[in-house]
Amino acid sequence: MIVKRGNKWEVRDSSGEKLLGTHSSEEKAKDQLAAIEISKKKRKTFKEHLEEASSLTLQYHNELNQKLWDKDMLKQEVRDKLLQIGKTWAEFAQIPEEAIVDIIMVGGNANFNYTDYSDIDVHILINKEKMPDCPDLLDDYLKDKKQLWSQIHDITVYGHDVELYAQGKDDPTPTGQGVFSLVNNDWIQQPKQEKVDLEDPLIKSKVDYFTQKIDNLISSNAEDESFEKMKDKIKNMRNSSLKKSGENSIENLIFKELRNLGYLDKMNNYIKSREDESLSLK
Repeated sequence: MIVKRGNKWEVRDSSGEKLLGTHSSEEKAKDQLAAIEISKKKRKTFKEHLEEASSLTLQYHNELNQKLWDKDMLKQEVRDKLLQIGKTWAEFAQIPEEAIVDIIMVGGNANFNYTDYSDIDVHILINKEKMPDCPDLLDDYLKDKKQLWSQIHDITVYGHDVELYAQGKDDPTPTGQGVFSLVNNDWIQQPKQEKVDLEDPLIKSKVDYFTQKIDNLISSNAEDESFEKMKDKIKNMRNSSLKKSGENSIENLIFKELRNLGYLDKMNNYIKSREDESLSLK
């Protein structure tokens, strides 16, 4: 139910006792109430979860993505376009040419675990010592440039979004992950076929756990701290698994599924919209 108190609109449970959120307009309160109802409808029984156990978006293949690769060599038109995009982004990020060591392709589309949802991850390898001043702020600066670029550009290659980033030349590469040099047109680290169990029930149960938690955080208009804890939990889960078990670790597969389903964007967009509302004057 929605209750007006002063110049604020409150969303409360059916008894009216539990406060679920406070908003500056009735429209925002209705939006939260609608989100709560949608979340309730999305909750499935255990039997339904079992019936959908095979509905994960994750995939593992015996060959590289043949839209991009000719066997294990990158198609020339793809390589040329990714080099062009990488150099354009480097100029946008004001990375000096002398600081660029290589431009590489990593991620699912340089491995066997690509899907229709997989980005083409292009990383600019840089020598940070040849970058401008403020080395302590460099990583934050490059992350900001990555986010700004993604907001103003929508670039695809054969249906896959191209994701740009810069990383230090000595930053480690996760175990078993393919790394392809676009500059040298050769593998730095060739991907290896692994035994991957995408039917592991732990993946599905953990994905369900996180999606329901995120839905509940949004529908209950949880505090910012709760969202940050959830983001940190997912991030730490993924980072530790990459270092220990590589690209196809259970935890990284869970992260990829949450990303494929749009739940990471859903959480970030909700946080952003709420922050925008708090900073607006109507």
